[in-house]
Amino acid sequence: MGLYALIPLIPTGLPVSPVLFLIFIPLINFFRGSMTNFTDNILVRNCNELRLNFGAIRSVGSFLYMVGGVLISALLPMVGVPSTFWLSAVCMLPAILFAVCAREPHTKKPRTAPDGKKEKLNFGALFRSYSYVTFLLFAFLFYIACSCEGTFVPYFMKSVGADTEKYSILLAYRALFEIPFLLLMVKLRKRFPLKYLIMAAASFMAVECLCFSLFANSFLTILLFCTFFGLGNGLFLGSALNYIYDLAPDNLKASAQAFFVAVQSTAGILGNLIGGVVFDAIGAKLFYFSVFCLYLISIAIFAGSFLIRRKAPKESAAAETV
Repeated sequence: MGLYALIPLIPTGLPVSPVLFLIFIPLINFFRGSMTNFTDNILVRNCNELRLNFGAIRSVGSFLYMVGGVLISALLPMVGVPSTFWLSAVCMLPAILFAVCAREPHTKKPRTAPDGKKEKLNFGALFRSYSYVTFLLFAFLFYIACSCEGTFVPYFMKSVGADTEKYSILLAYRALFEIPFLLLMVKLRKRFPLKYLIMAAASFMAVECLCFSLFANSFLTILLFCTFFGLGNGLFLGSALNYIYDLAPDNLKASAQAFFVAVQSTAGILGNLIGGVVFDAIGAKLFYFSVFCLYLISIAIFAGSFLIRRKAPKESAAAETV
């Protein structure tokens, strides 16, 4: 919140200005980057403990994100870019208060050894889980593709002559289409294993990138194809976190989510670094076809892991897939 409030105070047009932005923006993202994952972590664990509908509650976040995107798009011409940072800082105040008051999920504490000392957490139980490790490998490639897809949409818009000031409308539209699958998640989980829902989610996102590379030529066509990403992201949000929750032993559920967040963050950094170089080298259309291929590779590795698993020894019950 403090860093957002300071951004408009950075002087523009001075030789030192780019350096200040280079310092402040990474600092903001250091704190902001994993915030969604931490809140989703708290939410999915509380929903499982209290038997609440995770998808329905999470859909509220997608709806408010959509509302925020529409509001920013409307306010930006009136208040200017600097004022939006101050508005963001003010809006974080109630969010911080809600976070302070939020219910802390219960984590099964390590057992006490006969000598009175608490047993150390055995992270090896997680990394001996074939299903968990293969999911992290899938997530690493998947989030490289996601970061490439999301970060360079404004550049893609510019390349086809679309108004980049409408980017927030795209974000709002995609958030709107996260809601249907989130609301249907309970019914979907009863009919399909979570691993199939995860692969379906990645497939939706891949279709968006394929359509970008082949057919997108205006803001309206980009908006239309963003439907696939919104549907896929809603399906992934509702299935991936619950998949990890089901895989992890009781006393390592928070740690399992934490390692997942670490993989996601690392993949996001690599995606942004590599993606920028590739985008400049091959152009917008071919770039998004490459991202489509990367999605397919991640899906193929995830699907292939289950074929290999059939020939491998069974894991312990605590690490079994759903």
